[in-house]
Amino acid sequence: MVARLDPDPASAVVKRMGMKWTEKQKRKYWNSLKLVELKRFAEPYPTNDYFMATTQKGKEQWDKFWEGKGLKDKRYNGGERRQILVLDESRLQYKIPQDESVVFLDADTKEIFMVILRNFFPDDDLRMDFVSICREIIKYRRDDRREDPGQLVHFGYTCGSRHQPGMQLAKNCRKISPKNHRALNNASQGMAGIGWNMLRGRLPQEIIDDYNDTIEAIGCARMDMGKTGDDTFAYNIGGELVTFNEHGDLQLPPPSGLSAVNYARFTHKENNGNKWFVAVTCIAASDSSIGGNFYNASYGIMMEAADNTVSAFQPSDYHGTTLYEIVLDPWPRDGYEQRPDGGENIGFSFEVSKGLRNAKKREWERQEYRKRHRPQRGGPRKRRSLYVSDVEPDHGSDDDYMP
Repeated sequence: MVARLDPDPASAVVKRMGMKWTEKQKRKYWNSLKLVELKRFAEPYPTNDYFMATTQKGKEQWDKFWEGKGLKDKRYNGGERRQILVLDESRLQYKIPQDESVVFLDADTKEIFMVILRNFFPDDDLRMDFVSICREIIKYRRDDRREDPGQLVHFGYTCGSRHQPGMQLAKNCRKISPKNHRALNNASQGMAGIGWNMLRGRLPQEIIDDYNDTIEAIGCARMDMGKTGDDTFAYNIGGELVTFNEHGDLQLPPPSGLSAVNYARFTHKENNGNKWFVAVTCIAASDSSIGGNFYNASYGIMMEAADNTVSAFQPSDYHGTTLYEIVLDPWPRDGYEQRPDGGENIGFSFEVSKGLRNAKKREWERQEYRKRHRPQRGGPRKRRSLYVSDVEPDHGSDDDYMP
């Protein structure tokens, strides 16, 4: 890449990616976006607590795929699979085309409740690198939503498991060398760091402030990957590891990230740690007509999935993602369902889970305990493995969601 030849590669990437826009640049970008006012539905549509299929064919395929299959998590929905309905697009208020960037305001309050930005990354090579990182994260980490189609996996900090709550870096469920473990964490942090600092210039300030204020109130670390006191992040560009933020003018990303591939979920809402949720879709299947589209059911909006898209919404609004048509022969495994067109929706998101506050408290309690029970010099110490053979899902975001 050209950045490798620059005497200051980090500065070149910062400029090229728009990670430090001026106020004038921000206003120019914001003024180019379409504004739409909509009224909130009295009752959500698509219907709450149901999976929504875009086509009748898709519904029949998923009914057949799930028929007779037991649940991996018996606590899920009382041990019952959720039913599937077919989407009636005539009941929607707005359908976002694949090439449209738009800001939605509530018609009564005039407040922003959803933002969709297309053509987010100006560098397609870097965007495809991020796709590869998302795949690696999914390869080495346990799926957090094993009853939902596709996969959703944590990186960065999590709240630990139900049995061992506490703020900790996401664990691996496959063996990985310490060197490759560090490389994956560095790549994940670099991807999130570049994405987050681009978002700081493009999203409304209230969304960025919502994340930052919540993180500060909780008192948890940002995504430093356990490198306490180090507010830099790095990314491999053209074979060269470029370090950002050496002058302190960029910002580490929020503490937790989620990587997803072909993930879909029923209509639902959550009460997260902060008000907003931001997701970046790096690649998407070109044919949105067979499913895999995010929707906001509180306002009757469906977004056609597309490459290089940012979606910001409030998780307290009803939302979900439509089921996509799948290939039934050969019979796929749960989480690895394939579309007939071979398309994939892959991306990452930022979250501040409501469990982080409690996890931070547990972390402090453990530190105090270790101080009181620290082994004597020369005493035996346990080496902490980077791999757990049967790691629990990281439940720092039991209710959080990646569209």
